[in-house]
Amino acid sequence: MPLKDGEIITLDYEGRTDGILFDTTLEKVAKKEDALVENRKYSPITVVVGEGRLVPGLENDLKQAKIGKTTEVTIAPEEAYGTRDTKLIETMSVTKFRRVCPDAKGYVGEEITMDGRPGTLANVYGSRVRVDFNPPLAGKELVFKYTVKSVVKKPVDVIHSLFTMEYPADEDFEVKVEKGV
Repeated sequence: MPLKDGEIITLDYEGRTDGILFDTTLEKVAKKEDALVENRKYSPITVVVGEGRLVPGLENDLKQAKIGKTTEVTIAPEEAYGTRDTKLIETMSVTKFRRVCPDAKGYVGEEITMDGRPGTLANVYGSRVRVDFNPPLAGKELVFKYTVKSVVKKPVDVIHSLFTMEYPADEDFEVKVEKGV
């Protein structure tokens, strides 16, 4: 039975591009791929189907998913983070770069924030710097392998899931529903 917009689900996934893992909810996969992030809690994420918090291609595919069945989907750049936009690549002098990003170390690949926009230092050549403000996965085909673990239905579980979705916490907490409220 297809999932409906507004349903709350729990989801495990691994995302890859060019065969390289870029994100996962599975600690076992992160360890195997030598991509374990310290202090990260690996567990299924909570998603409200149709809310648009996932890339569109994955969001659309989820609607046909079956609970407990592992699915793999390949998503074109247009249905993921979009195509690369050359207008989002800026070249400037090293002097200007140092002025607007005083804390930057200046190495290629460094993630920086300039005027509130996240970017990546793409190139340093002579007295010029090139910063790419495209999302890091723009222009890339993504492959997601995912499993819908459950549909959250009980009121106490809905409250808990929605709260942890908005306010992730390291420690678990308890939700009580008294007299139907």
